[in-house]
Amino acid sequence: MTGHPRAGRRAASPKTADLSTRDAILEVALDMFATQGYAATSVRALTRAIGLRESSLYNHFEGKEAILTALVNLNGPARSAQRLTSARYKALADDPEAFCRTHAADVLEQWADPQEQKFQHLLFAERQRLENERGLFAKSWFQDEVGAMEAYFRGFAAKSLIKAPDPRETARLFMAGLTFIRMEYFVLPTVPAAPDIVRPQLERYLLNFLATIVLKPAGTRRKP
Repeated sequence: MTGHPRAGRRAASPKTADLSTRDAILEVALDMFATQGYAATSVRALTRAIGLRESSLYNHFEGKEAILTALVNLNGPARSAQRLTSARYKALADDPEAFCRTHAADVLEQWADPQEQKFQHLLFAERQRLENERGLFAKSWFQDEVGAMEAYFRGFAAKSLIKAPDPRETARLFMAGLTFIRMEYFVLPTVPAAPDIVRPQLERYLLNFLATIVLKPAGTRRKP
């Protein structure tokens, strides 16, 4: 006996066959918004690309803007901010070096993610038009991510694990260096760099930053 597609869903493309309907909408929408532009992507074109009836899309999102808002809440600084609140990071609250190295490794993986690269392309290309989403992005970055990072650095300073006259500015300095590396290797080049090319530069930055802030007995620092 031949099975029938789920109600409201046409035959899915191979790309989205293993995804939930909501995830399929988000994945295809990100691809189309990044390549065709947000304004040029209609709900009808989006649902056709997914193999979904328009009415079914509205079971998951109120409309195109709600899809874009969901993408902003899942990618970029929002993704990093969510990671910083995880148990894996909280376990590093007494080890500033391990914390910084873990965060650097995680953001490198995020930078190299094709979905993340599409999101960044979309946001920068459409930043003048998407006022609401630009505000959400700024909140995720300057309040949520920076706020979470600051809390860790305040904790390190309170335990005398780092030298930081102003823990907030030390946290921002750490993030600024990472952002500079991202711009140089992933945002500005026509083709993003491979992670293996970026890792030595990231290590060089980490060694300098950690040597500047981490209080350790002589001879215990990691060597390059």
